[in-house]
Parts: sequence; structure tokens; C-alpha cells
Amino acid sequence: MKLKKIIWATDGSQESDTALDYAKYIAGKSGAEVIGVHVVPMPVQLLLDNMRESNAEIREWRLKIESNATKKFEEVNEELQKTGIKFDGVILKGIPSDKIKEFAKRKKADLIVMGKHGHGFFESMVAGSETVRLLKSSPVPVLAVKSKKNKNKAEFKNILVPIDLSEESDSALTYALEIAQLTGAKITVIFVLRLDMYAQDIPAGALELVIEQSIKSLKNRASRIKKRFESKRGASKNIQMKTEVIHGMSEAVQFHNTSQKTIQT
Repeated sequence: MKLKKIIWATDGSQESDTALDYAKYIAGKSGAEVIGVHVVPMPVQLLLDNMRESNAEIREWRLKIESNATKKFEEVNEELQKTGIKFDGVILKGIPSDKIKEFAKRKKADLIVMGKHGHGFFESMVAGSETVRLLKSSPVPVLAVKSKKNKNKAEFKNILVPIDLSEESDSALTYALEIAQLTGAKITVIFVLRLDMYAQDIPAGALELVIEQSIKSLKNRASRIKKRFESKRGASKNIQMKTEVIHGMSEAVQFHNTSQKTIQT
């Protein structure tokens, strides 16, 4: 898989600008085109009240948003022209997650890059929830970016890939290998062995056996996927990858703790 088209979804927030840094970073490494998408969200109450767009106040609000987005796209286009990255900007109207997903599918995009949250009037009812909806439903991989606390440049050093040992997990690790090949990042593949309320009733020996078997299965699976990736023309055989099995009551908490440790390395 070669990255050819990257969708940069923006709402004008600081996190969107950080997301642009990552879109530019990946495009610079892969030669991909960047397409900026700004969705003008239609307020739920206006849809319910069936108010017409000819209303002067609504029209002024919409034109202001579109004008700001157009200006931003022009600035980005001028900046990226200097780096040789092809750029185009598009303004859409509707529910952000739906419109971004439809547009990415229509354009056959390889990646969507966007801010994790958002800002302004729609933050509480649209922005954050729209990111979650897109992460859950998009057939195109999504990179959700959080605002940086410092001025460090966009880059990838460590990629954490949680998998569940099912066939559906192959694409996640394969995509991580693609990104690692472009950026030189290291990969850690993890499997979370969930221990529920009955864990205390499991004999210690049996639990150790399950953990050992999980470690073996994870190593074998990750190794197979990596070898399959390396067999492709032009694929790197020098990507550093390790595996780790962790266990606890919650996959989400264990994954968060592991990701924090990985980021700090």
C-alpha cells in the first residue's frame, strides 16, 4: 500500500493546525497529496425548526465560516507549494463525520488526519463526538491528533499497535509497518489479556499457562504479518518491532498506561 491521498479535516482549531503538521510530515515522506476538508456544521436546532437558508443571519454566519476556511486553505496552499506537496481545499455542509467519511471514500483517500477535539460554539455538541464517530465508522484509517504542549516538530518515533489476535487485526499492524517504513519509527505490538471478576478463582498455574500461550501466539502472529509485509516489493526489512502481553481488568486502562510508557521512551 502506498499513501497517495491524505485528507486533512479542519474546523479552524489549534488541534486542526497540529493535525496539519502531521499531514504535511507524512505527505513529505510519502509524496502523497493533501486535501483539506472543512465541513460547515448545520446546527441541530435549525434543522429541527426547518428554518430556510435565505434567513440573513444564518447566511451571514455560513458565509463567515466559509470565508475563514477559504482563507486558511489559500495560506496552506501557498505554504505547501514551496515544499512540492500538492494541495487542494474543499468546503462541505452537513454532519462533519458523515461528510468527511463520504468524501474520503469518494476520493479513495488513504488516511484522514484531524484534531482530537475542536473549539467554538459546536465543541460540546459536535466536534468531540464527531471525531469519535469517525474513528468508529470510517473505512479509511484516521489519525486523531491532540494539540502539542511544546513546539516540537511533527514526527513518529514509537507506534503502539494493540491487536486482539483475530484476523481483523492484520490491517492495523500492516498500516503501522507502512508508517514505520516511511518514518523510521519503532513498533510495539501489544495484546491485553483481560482479567474479569472471576480471575481470582483461576489457579495460578493455569493463569501463567494462559499468559505464556498468549505471548507465544502474539509473537507468531506479529512475525507472520511482518514477514508478509517484508515480502512486498520495496518493503523494508529493517523495521524494529517488539511484542508485549499485558493483563488487567480493563483493556482501555492497560492500553493507556502502556502507551504513556511507550511515548516516554
